[in-house]
Amino acid sequence: MSLVARRYDVNANQVFAWRRRYRAGSAEPAGLQLMPVTVTPDQPIDTAPARADGLIEIELAGGYRLRIGSGVKASALRLVLDVLERR
Repeated sequence: MSLVARRYDVNANQVFAWRRRYRAGSAEPAGLQLMPVTVTPDQPIDTAPARADGLIEIELAGGYRLRIGSGVKASALRLVLDVLERR
């Protein structure tokens, strides 16, 4: 539970409290429900060489891989990199 909580930047105690409230039937607002989750193994890494058609590929720590085409604005790319850096 703590690994999942850390992965999504949530306190594990909060997740336990939500689960306890849900089981007790006091989840608010009405209609909220837990969704099933399936964990699958990571996909194999594609080792094909990058194409030279204006595509940049960046591999980041944590298993993130970005492929950026020539039409991407620098401000949009900076936003994505900032978000990934905080994880």
